[in-house]
Amino acid sequence: METLSIQLLPAYTPSTPAPDYSPKLLPGEKCIQKSPRLTQPRGDNASFTYRERGMTLTLKDCREEERHPSYGLGSTIRGEVALDHRQRVVAVAAKLEGRIYLPGQSSKAVTIVSKERTLWESSALNGQTCPSIMPLSMTFPTSYRERGQDRPIRLPPSFELSKPQRVAIVYTLQIIVTKSRNVPMIGKKLSRESHMKIHVRYRPRVRPSRPVPDCFSELKQCPEDWMEDVWITKPTVDTGNEAFLARCHFFFPSVRVFTASEKIPFHLRLETSPLFLHSLAKLLPQQDPSAIEEVLHVYILRQTTVNVQGTSFSHEDVLGRGRMMLQSSSTSKAVISESEEPVTWSWNGNLRCEVPVLNTGFTTGQITTTDYIVLSLLLPPGPLRPDLSFQRVLPIRLATEPWIDRS
Repeated sequence: METLSIQLLPAYTPSTPAPDYSPKLLPGEKCIQKSPRLTQPRGDNASFTYRERGMTLTLKDCREEERHPSYGLGSTIRGEVALDHRQRVVAVAAKLEGRIYLPGQSSKAVTIVSKERTLWESSALNGQTCPSIMPLSMTFPTSYRERGQDRPIRLPPSFELSKPQRVAIVYTLQIIVTKSRNVPMIGKKLSRESHMKIHVRYRPRVRPSRPVPDCFSELKQCPEDWMEDVWITKPTVDTGNEAFLARCHFFFPSVRVFTASEKIPFHLRLETSPLFLHSLAKLLPQQDPSAIEEVLHVYILRQTTVNVQGTSFSHEDVLGRGRMMLQSSSTSKAVISESEEPVTWSWNGNLRCEVPVLNTGFTTGQITTTDYIVLSLLLPPGPLRPDLSFQRVLPIRLATEPWIDRS
């Protein structure tokens, strides 16, 4: 028997202790990626119960809006259906529908969603009885297709416009119970259906991609967070004289997507000449050129355009007016009256929606809703007049939810 040679194990030295780990970053460290914890959004725990014609529908895990269940982007309607009388029930189904109602076409509403799901169906072989409670689960599609269109369209939110003509986008959930009749007929089986229809709201949540700067003073620290729009007003007829021009520099957050409930900071600088001011003096309070801010307006406007059989009409709503504060470095009244040099005013201000905004802008083949920041000289807040040089229109998007730090 051979003797096995015993080899000595290599010498080991204690390894260095593992570093302490912490979710907090140390100086010089950066977070590459972080997956936020999936939690149920606040307010999505409402429940509703409906009873009609011996049917009971219970909806769970939804938001409450105007006493109706409300759902977000791609949300699932969850609940259950119960029947008081289950004899002769052969099928139970749920149907989700979305329709666009246009003026003069109430009987010809445009259907954008039509989904039907069987909750239970009797088999002719075993003749089983309908269960007492049936679970319900139906998901909103995120898009739909219109006839003749190749590209899908994002599913629009619930919407209603009462003037100048009524327009609405309505979503309904319908429970359909089919029962057999005890009427013998040759070669046929008769059945009848009972329906229960409820209205649901579809309100996708929209958030800005980044936060809005607190004030204009942050321009030097974060210039990429701001954008400048230069607006030149001039008479309809070209006089060839730049003394009749007014130049406006408007600074506002470059994100262009704003939560409806938050303030939108901006900075406005107006450069013009005494000749231009004196030409406007008759329109200013007490003919005082220094009161030009009385005829200079900044506001948020929502425009809804409706197309019906080749014709269209628009409706505008002023959602909020800007508040401006004149900077101390601006030209004084004395300088205006004595100097022929260009006159400059500067204001810091903020905008905020003064009315509730339930949905962001959207586009369908029939309805388009768009939001703007509007600068207007002489013209008071109201309908858009793009043909006039005294009005500047800047497209934005209003979001329904505040920005969230996901880093």
